[in-house]
Amino acid sequence: MGFTTNHLLSSQFNFTTERFVRLPLPIPSFNLPDRVVLSVVRDEKLSVLHIDGFEWSDVISIWVTDKVDEELSWRSDFVLRVDFDKFDLRNLATSVSSFLLDEENKMAVCCDGTRIYIVGEDIYKLVYKEITVPSPPRPLVITYVPSLVKI
Repeated sequence: MGFTTNHLLSSQFNFTTERFVRLPLPIPSFNLPDRVVLSVVRDEKLSVLHIDGFEWSDVISIWVTDKVDEELSWRSDFVLRVDFDKFDLRNLATSVSSFLLDEENKMAVCCDGTRIYIVGEDIYKLVYKEITVPSPPRPLVITYVPSLVKI
């Protein structure tokens, strides 16, 4: 992923044509303090998390797509609304580095530089917090999807 002025660029590799093609994301505009994170849901879906850092939004938006190959369409019916003030989470807004989505329970497990936590519409639960000053490696969730690997 990369960005230009107010636009976020992402690409995917097409194994059939053996070329990189543009992966359109559902985010209408991108500002530098925004946080955008891609993740895999199970083994067939792609999700993208967006937090508007410029407006200090209290909304974490997560879009999910079922189709990555041909016609990409994002569903926006899964949107987490987290009240950052209620949980004193102002610094959380732009610090998410990775996440795993639980569509059924409408929750996400998020990681940043020193914490792992669960967020949902009415929940914030800190699962892990590093006590010392972080140095790599930091908490990070990486998904492995064998179906994406051509053997």
